[in-house]
Amino acid sequence: MERFRFFVVLYCLSKYNGERSIYAIYHLLQGKKSSQTIQDAKLFKLESFFQLMQQLSKKDIDEIIFELQCRDVISMTNKDTYILTEKGFFYLESYMQKYPIPPYLNGWRNHKKARLLWQRFSLMTQTLSFLLYENSSFTPVISDEETQHFVKSYFKKIKNRYDMAEGIFNEVTCLLQPLPQVQAEIFVLHLSGYQRVGYTIEQIGRIRHIDSEYTFLLFQAVLHHMIATIETNPIRFRHLRSFIEQDDQSIAPLTQSSQKTYELLRLNKSITEIALIRNLKESTIEDHIVEIASELKSFNIDLFVSNDLQGKIVDSFQTLGTKRLKPIRSSLHDTVSYFQIRLVLGRMEC
Repeated sequence: MERFRFFVVLYCLSKYNGERSIYAIYHLLQGKKSSQTIQDAKLFKLESFFQLMQQLSKKDIDEIIFELQCRDVISMTNKDTYILTEKGFFYLESYMQKYPIPPYLNGWRNHKKARLLWQRFSLMTQTLSFLLYENSSFTPVISDEETQHFVKSYFKKIKNRYDMAEGIFNEVTCLLQPLPQVQAEIFVLHLSGYQRVGYTIEQIGRIRHIDSEYTFLLFQAVLHHMIATIETNPIRFRHLRSFIEQDDQSIAPLTQSSQKTYELLRLNKSITEIALIRNLKESTIEDHIVEIASELKSFNIDLFVSNDLQGKIVDSFQTLGTKRLKPIRSSLHDTVSYFQIRLVLGRMEC
């Protein structure tokens, strides 16, 4: 029960509050790219944990739930849905003291860029370290061909390796300086260089006496902090900004399928037309629109739900205090569709 994974499941259950099944937690931690999982992450304010514990299986989730239930920490409300008991909230408070979640952690918004940043940065620093010692024979820490191509191309543009090394060092030092010491140490210990092999996350956890899964989360939080800071001030971090730039600059963290639907919406295509063009169900297109509305503030939902209905849905949501669609729809005498309710709730979280 002391492990970090128990805290994560308990925290998610507290957010879902019996309105989603335990497998919604599994899909969240796996980073499932479905509109439902993405919308729920925003609706229940769980974006931080998106795709951050992919090692957890459904069996792991079941075992954690069983243990929590045996200790009277959670109580079943329906099949596969649970709420926290009074004892559960006590445990949650205790866990939050032991495993504080960094405020800049956002798995949904940063999971792609974090991977990109780490792969490029770790290989770049390893390569630079060896070359500064006039040694070009080493085994790359990153085997990904695209990453290796990026690093090779980057070096071709550099005139002075020493100036480059100093520039990157200064930028990284600036980024790590405001972080808690333990997070900065985790990041540095994970790096490899000349006559230095980086420690694995598991090894770092043992060295620092920290749960390995929590160590991984703290490491990811460092990357997320770096991304946010670099994007806020790209001129100050002129070296590192290229480490998070992608060739396919997507219009927000939309799924690829939702991006295609968005492009057709911009051509004034209706839901029915888009479904025919893409050979998809209209309900799938509606899922895409809900995702778009929750990610793009500029997206106008008035075409799908009138201002008057939007107001009624918001009032019902605030009065009932639930995110469940059926009670909200019933309170409005079935005058709105589930799609319209999801659309408004998604926009509220944008």
